[in-house]
Amino acid sequence: MTNRFDAQFGGILRSAREILPESSVLRLEGKLRQIHAERPDLDVPEVVSMAFDVFPGEAIDARIALEEARARADEEAAAEAARLASMKRIAERSGELDALESQYPGRATMAEVLAEAGISWAYLGLSEQDGILVEEIRQGMR
Repeated sequence: MTNRFDAQFGGILRSAREILPESSVLRLEGKLRQIHAERPDLDVPEVVSMAFDVFPGEAIDARIALEEARARADEEAAAEAARLASMKRIAERSGELDALESQYPGRATMAEVLAEAGISWAYLGLSEQDGILVEEIRQGMR
């Protein structure tokens, strides 16, 4: 099949090499081979036309995949930044948290300590999300 392919498409690929970068020629050759293998009944002009018809769709698919990957990376970066900011707020309040915990020993969670003390996370300058992280950190320390 390679000899038949080369005989049929060799001239097209030689012409392509004169005007396209080698990476594009290799991509074109791969696409021509794929279409020719799937549809050996098609004539050379039809295979070439199909190959060029497919490229814009593949470029759009690649662009969409790239945009989705970029969006995921941005979301991960934002989540990490939020987590670091939360950890900074917690570190700034660790003295107060330690003092409260020592005033109300035996409580299983900091949320129970705060409830017993009659104060909220917000009173300490922390969010509910910060409170969840406080509990994770304190559980890891035990």
